Amino acid sequence: MNDFTRDVTGISALGDDLRRELYLFVSSQAAPVGREQAAKALGVPAHQAKFHLDRLEEAGLLESEYVRLTGRSGPGAGRPAKIYRRRAEEISVSLPGREYALAGELMAAAIDEAVDQSTPVAEALAQAARSRGKDIGITATGSGLLEILDRIEARVQRQVPMIG
Repeated sequence: MNDFTRDVTGISALGDDLRRELYLFVSSQAAPVGREQAAKALGVPAHQAKFHLDRLEEAGLLESEYVRLTGRSGPGAGRPAKIYRRRAEEISVSLPGREYALAGELMAAAIDEAVDQSTPVAEALAQAARSRGKDIGITATGSGLLEILDRIEARVQRQVPMIG
């Protein structure tokens, strides 16, 4: 499963009202949350909370672990409880797909270059994009790709003429 499919699946799990409320509750807590705590907070049976918390975990929105909440150990200490917390990794879906983080990195690199070398920002941005493309294995090997890059460069120059 690719990242886009995983992220869309995760977000779609929040379409159910109770799942969304459980997710928001777990996400708002400073410490991981047990099933019974979540059930009590939302006024639902523990088995219902368990079902939806497990679905949120399967969808990649929550993470879980097993711990002994009593602090006791050894024989007779009871079974460990499953506790949930929000997944640390950010989920973001945009349609059509956009790479805002990459755009931000490229603009930051271009601005640094423009300031350090007194280069027009549009020129520095084109160089940063070429450099990143080489880093990830994209090479200009055809007139189609070059035409696309020329159109992108022209669009960038129209959007940032006062900076360059």
